[in-house]
Amino acid sequence: MSAVARRTDQQAYEVELSPMRRRHLRSVLRIEALVYPRPWSMTLFLQEIARRRDRAYLVAKVDAEVVGYGGAMTVGSEAHITTIAVDPPYQGQKIGTRLMIGLIEASIERGGRTVSLEVRKSNTPAQRMYEKFGFHPVGIRKGYYIETGEDAIVMWADNVDTDTYAEILEARRAELR
Repeated sequence: MSAVARRTDQQAYEVELSPMRRRHLRSVLRIEALVYPRPWSMTLFLQEIARRRDRAYLVAKVDAEVVGYGGAMTVGSEAHITTIAVDPPYQGQKIGTRLMIGLIEASIERGGRTVSLEVRKSNTPAQRMYEKFGFHPVGIRKGYYIETGEDAIVMWADNVDTDTYAEILEARRAELR
């Protein structure tokens, strides 16, 4: 999976999504430490990527450099986006959109019919992106982010396995062209 994006200096570059492997974890952990106050550990990532049947973890690469990653778990017909992050110099370049498309498609392949996630109440750019994917708020988790005490908004997308939702994914792909 690849698509062309633009650097902030307007130079075009190719973005490739691929399954997360152990060899990517040094870069993933670097990004994790930059964007999250309480980063996941190497052990946790290793446990997650080992569960290929019910987990999907992807990396986004530019010129073989990992610039973003995301993960999803699927249990029965419910999928959950467990993590998604983009290296700060690449934020705002639609890397998150590419990862969301890949994660949702992988969730559908594993039997997902609904997808949920949590997002910081203060992270309005992410909330706007998720809304473009048909996610809507369904609740609040008070003090969910322990390091700051910030609330999480629980967002949900229904019927992701339908033709109607396929149109939403196609519209997001069209934004990348």
